[in-house]
Amino acid sequence: MAPVAASVLTALVALAGCASNGPDMAGTALGTGPVESAAAEEPALVASGVGVIAEGCSLVANLGSGVVVERSAQVATAAHTVRGASMLTVVDAEGRQHPASVTSFDKDSDLALLEVPTLSAPPLSIGTARVGPATLITWRRTDGVTQQLVDVTRLLKINIEDIYTDEVVQRTGMEVDGEVIVGQSGGPVVDASGEVIGIIYATSKDRGAVGFATDHTELRELIEARSPDGVANGRCP
Repeated sequence: MAPVAASVLTALVALAGCASNGPDMAGTALGTGPVESAAAEEPALVASGVGVIAEGCSLVANLGSGVVVERSAQVATAAHTVRGASMLTVVDAEGRQHPASVTSFDKDSDLALLEVPTLSAPPLSIGTARVGPATLITWRRTDGVTQQLVDVTRLLKINIEDIYTDEVVQRTGMEVDGEVIVGQSGGPVVDASGEVIGIIYATSKDRGAVGFATDHTELRELIEARSPDGVANGRCP
């Protein structure tokens, strides 16, 4: 099916330490289908999840989630979590803290890639987004890294404002149904094979327990743009 672009319904509103509120995407699906049995429930998935602490834009740190992808020292997260930060810390599933730097930053897809030299967590591969059962991995200071079952209900092509609301951009992504709440930005959506197929960037303003994630295409482009010498991570909101 050819992609169908959604109209711009609302600005992306990034909150400190929180997932953004996103638009409902009724009528924009690229694919739908029945959800079958549970997704990957391997406890090992938790070991690949991390927390992200971004400091420097205000007196309160910005908090988010992330995932180790493709190699153990590389973490993908949401760009709006780390934008403008002068100090970045990644917290692994064991609670250990590691200094991090930004090696790829995309304000349009709301994705960022971090280099974490002292991190030795197991990396997950990147899969292909599809409708069906999945696992969402997230981090909170109170709970550490946890995982929950969710459903990918639709594949989307979305017109939306970038993380600074400067311009309208297009991104491909997914609608995720489950206990997706404010505070889970950067958390990976993992398919039944244990591969990352998307990164959460927003929750729905209009429907509870519905979130939106960028997909594998955006994530692969982020990694391809990686600069070993580091890149600027935008300005503070």
